[in-house]
Amino acid sequence: MRRASAALALALLAAGCSPAPKAPPGDTAPAPDAAQPADPLSGTDDALVMTGINLYMHRARQAEGVARKPEFWIHAETFSMAGEERYLFENARAVVYDDKDAESMVIESRRGQFEQEKRAVLEEGVVVRAGTMTLNLASVVWERPEEGAPGEARSDGPVSVDDPGFKLEARGLRLYPDTKAFELDNVTGFITFGKEAS
Repeated sequence: MRRASAALALALLAAGCSPAPKAPPGDTAPAPDAAQPADPLSGTDDALVMTGINLYMHRARQAEGVARKPEFWIHAETFSMAGEERYLFENARAVVYDDKDAESMVIESRRGQFEQEKRAVLEEGVVVRAGTMTLNLASVVWERPEEGAPGEARSDGPVSVDDPGFKLEARGLRLYPDTKAFELDNVTGFITFGKEAS
């Protein structure tokens, strides 16, 4: 019995002197850095990237069999899929057509996202050309305010408007291509009335 007790004591002593085993790997991934929120317009590393793709939004009440231009057309150098019917793009040019199929405005941006038949968000270096006006913005959203309504463009950030007859700065914008109207919020600037004296 003493032999069995002595052997057990030696085994426990040897186990107590050996190094501790490594901890098993954790089931959870390390927490992402909370200081930097995820960029909704950046794709994943494994995203499918396409070049030279055109995306469209058509009018809700387009007559079947009648050839019409889309209400909103966008072409970008690169697109990547970011989910079902959602695309991220870079270096884009969008054209908005009015209800008579005339080119109403052209929008250029460095990047953005497109949600099929819902909306498009254009960001970074956004330039909108509508007639003689040139607008510079940080971002602009193209969408339909309600089902069946014509689309409109809006921006809730700083806007500068340059036209031969006026120069304006504003804090928000609404553009209505079908009626050729626009609204600005908190506007400052100058407007030239009549002909300038030469």
